Amino acid sequence: MEPPSGPASRRHVPWSRLLLAVSLLTFWTPPTTAQPTIETVPPLAAEGSDVLLLVRNVSENPLGYGWYRGERVENTQLIASYRVDTNATTNGPVYSRRETLYPNGTLLIRNVTQKDTGSYTLLVTKKDLQTERQTGHLHIHPVLSTPVIISNNSNPREHEDTVVLTCGAETQNTSYMWWINNQSLPNSTRLELSEDKRTLTVFNVTRNDTGPYVCEARNPVSVSRSDPFTLNVVYPVAKPSLQASNTTITEHEGPVVLTCLTDETGVSIRWFFKGQSLLLAQRMTLSSDNSTLTIDPVSREDTGDYQCEAFNRGNSNRSNPLRLHVKYQLTPESSSDLSVGAIVGIVIGAVAGVALIAALGYFVYTKTISGASDQRDLTEHKSSDHNHSQGYSDSLPAKDVTKQRK
Repeated sequence: MEPPSGPASRRHVPWSRLLLAVSLLTFWTPPTTAQPTIETVPPLAAEGSDVLLLVRNVSENPLGYGWYRGERVENTQLIASYRVDTNATTNGPVYSRRETLYPNGTLLIRNVTQKDTGSYTLLVTKKDLQTERQTGHLHIHPVLSTPVIISNNSNPREHEDTVVLTCGAETQNTSYMWWINNQSLPNSTRLELSEDKRTLTVFNVTRNDTGPYVCEARNPVSVSRSDPFTLNVVYPVAKPSLQASNTTITEHEGPVVLTCLTDETGVSIRWFFKGQSLLLAQRMTLSSDNSTLTIDPVSREDTGDYQCEAFNRGNSNRSNPLRLHVKYQLTPESSSDLSVGAIVGIVIGAVAGVALIAALGYFVYTKTISGASDQRDLTEHKSSDHNHSQGYSDSLPAKDVTKQRK
């Protein structure tokens, strides 16, 4: 069953019809011996409308009429009286300037309010000074304003919380109906209506209970339907995954496209770089749903770990880090920068290296020469000692030489 297309009319009786009815009854009152009766026109009176308390079966040639508020004839409750022979109307203590008493006894009340609800008593005085009395009842129904759905918890947790939805302010003689997703309430053990159907309880909400919900208030004179109301059900968010079109790229090339993949619905996406919220540079763009990050061209500053996070109003989950490597590219500009600073350092380093190698060579060379000289001196010394010994032996006598040899 679909919600009604619009509110019902307030059922006002056109002013011209009321005047016509009064005019006819003013100039034509059928003779009768029955007791007078009171008819409310319209029978279902809406607040703000005009209402007739129409008198029927009045005695022929009455002397006058009097209308009283309530069920008792008391001067303090007199609204107005009318005397036929003088065509004179006298207003009473409870006259509110909205009442008009016609010569046939009918009472018109304009722009009625709920305070006008109650009993009204007509007193008819006949020529023999006998009286006839009749009481009528007037019930004024409010024109219903647009009801507002009120929730005890607009962000319930899935499978944990119970939600109570209430349709508008409580008014008398009002019935209520509910719709979910433009359909009548399904049969479910998790859905429960209060006795007057004004309150709907949803037990252990799930993400499928988001809505929208619509309630309708209806009384005898009007129908009004609420605006749609949606529940923000908070549920755990599954961990997204992150993919890249390329994880290693040379500087100034591109694009690199990072895509956040998630099976969740109703979640938002945000991005992180090196553990911090990503600040978009001019070369970075996000898709309309934030699920895709494009970097074009890439820079050395883009090297690092990227993550995406899926979140709803109460939960979030972040992907594993994905590292992007940006390789350095030597450009003419960078070569020029190198000749100014880095090349000087390289030359100094090279010169220092050459000097170190030369010093090491010189050290090795001197050590070699020194070793050779020491070896030659040692040889010559040994030779001298040998010759000296040989000469000493030759100078000895033969006998001493023999001893010496022994």
